[in-house]
Amino acid sequence: MKKLLILCLNLSLCLFILTACGTSNKVKELTEDDVKTYTSQMSEEPLSGDITLNGVKYTLPTKAKNLEDNGFKYNNYSDKGQPLETGYYVEDICMDDGSKSEESRMYATLFNTSGDTVNFDDAMLGIIKISKTKEGYENTVVLPKGITLNSTYDDVINAYGTPKVDYMDQVGWVKYFVSDLGKYGQELHIEFDKDTKVISSIRLKNIPRE
Repeated sequence: MKKLLILCLNLSLCLFILTACGTSNKVKELTEDDVKTYTSQMSEEPLSGDITLNGVKYTLPTKAKNLEDNGFKYNNYSDKGQPLETGYYVEDICMDDGSKSEESRMYATLFNTSGDTVNFDDAMLGIIKISKTKEGYENTVVLPKGITLNSTYDDVINAYGTPKVDYMDQVGWVKYFVSDLGKYGQELHIEFDKDTKVISSIRLKNIPRE
């Protein structure tokens, strides 16, 4: 009986450890209070470069290392750790929580307009792209004025006004921008599910020419 009791306790402990390990990296659902808190910390201007990702506020452009410091890892990125020459610009670098899963995936654009070669840790982050591929997507996003991945087309229009480009009826996306300078400028591109009109993808860009 004593051995059976010890065995049961050990099994319970193992189950607790496995359960804790399985949920420790899971991003919590956003509550209304979360959205209010994060929104209050950001500019109301949608093209300010402000975005809150998994509860952490970023203002683009910012050092790309901030993503690593907050748990994101590069997924098969060959330039990782290498010096980056001035003019460096690479879009859609895949990052996730280390699991290489769609549920935690996001994309980053790194650039260097400093005029000099910089260490990798000094590379700048100019674009964050989030594509919600599944209902179980783990990354949470809050944009200025409380727009989240659960917001609809109407929510976006009510918050930000008429976009400069509105192709909702044709292909399901809208775009706000200050300047159209190719890889430079300020831009917010939002895609929607054509049936539900709920946001499926957010691409926020803020890259100065110098």
